[in-house]
Amino acid sequence: MESLSQKKLLVISSDANDIAFVKAAKDMGVYVVCCDKYSDWSISPAKLLADDAWNMDYTDTQAVARKCREEEIDGVIAGYSEERVMAACKISEAIGSPFYATEEQIGLTRNKRLFKKLCSQYGIMTPYEYCYSLPMTPREKAAIKYPVIVKPSDSGGRKGISIIEDESQLDMAVEAAAGLSRTGEVIVEDYLKGTELSAVYTFVDGHISLSCLNDKYISEEQGGTSRLCDVAITPSQYYDLYLETVDKGIKNLLRGIGARNGIANIQFIAACDGIKAFEMGYRVNGNDDFKVIRKYNGIDFMKMLISYSLTGSMGDSLKKDNPVFRQYTCTLCMYLHGGTVGKVEYAPLIGKEGIDDICLLKHVGSVVDENGTNGQKAMLVKVSAGTIPEIIDMIHFIQSNTVIEDTEGRNMLLRPFDTNRLIKEEKNRAGGSITDNEG
Repeated sequence: MESLSQKKLLVISSDANDIAFVKAAKDMGVYVVCCDKYSDWSISPAKLLADDAWNMDYTDTQAVARKCREEEIDGVIAGYSEERVMAACKISEAIGSPFYATEEQIGLTRNKRLFKKLCSQYGIMTPYEYCYSLPMTPREKAAIKYPVIVKPSDSGGRKGISIIEDESQLDMAVEAAAGLSRTGEVIVEDYLKGTELSAVYTFVDGHISLSCLNDKYISEEQGGTSRLCDVAITPSQYYDLYLETVDKGIKNLLRGIGARNGIANIQFIAACDGIKAFEMGYRVNGNDDFKVIRKYNGIDFMKMLISYSLTGSMGDSLKKDNPVFRQYTCTLCMYLHGGTVGKVEYAPLIGKEGIDDICLLKHVGSVVDENGTNGQKAMLVKVSAGTIPEIIDMIHFIQSNTVIEDTEGRNMLLRPFDTNRLIKEEKNRAGGSITDNEG
């Protein structure tokens, strides 16, 4: 990558997730500015690491663009939510700097219904949908085969999602989802039983490459709410089936919307009748997959996105990109019940062999709402090992040595992940081990 030491980068939002952007940019020698509306930097910890920080509402894109011109900002970046990415896109356009996505592309992919229509065009299966406009007609309601999942058509972070078992729950779920949709649109579709998958694609100058495919194990504690992801394992047990039946269609879809540089993450369900897509993010995902992709296949799409925002070039090729890592990697996500955090302890995890990364998202004083969204996420711990049993041992170690309590000394952590779920599926993973793969 070319030297970026004289460049200035604006990072949209400043929460704990955005620390990754700040660290990556500073490692590249970039002058980093963080921007969000909060003057309380305990809410915006990325500001503490940046070279400068603006307490400005980034949704006022014209005001932020004026400030960018005054401060001679060279590029803008954002991740983790469509709202942030859209703001970064608009600000970039206003100041004439490069951005990997257009407003039209973000709009197409953030809307779950539009994304499903795209999938249909490119031969990618999606869950069957029952509702196309509100209010639902009696005929539409009568046609529903339960259980179904109800969600806003254009909201992320698992907000407004309900899994319902019968018609008595339908109207309330639809109302809740519509209230969290910018357009008031709701999706009611088959709730598919199976393994959730997450695919990450990186693209450089029109070349599109699969960088990672995860199996996601969804929390069993959340009941009929959004059911957050407890564990993600890479590579997926469905990798071969995915390559055979889905990968080509997704690449054609991305080419069809004009994707040339950047990243995308797509969510699927591997059900009994095949792999079906249900959601896409044209952005960095909350699982921070770039950290394991960087370690095991030699590309760093976080730094590539920064390079593009500042220069119009991703700054690297995809020659090393390989979604089959030489070890299993696991991201363990730990969530909290509602309350105010009073104690956080995880010292035995620091420096432990096999633990690759610890990302702490909540600190003493953090206030947590128990709403079934990613706002309850407290910590992501990434581990790697040669076998699934070793991964299981690491999960037990982490769970046994992490304490998060509220101000009254009560445990805030949700139920520990049941590793028996990994044992049951180990036979599908080529015996539970991976031979060394330098690719």
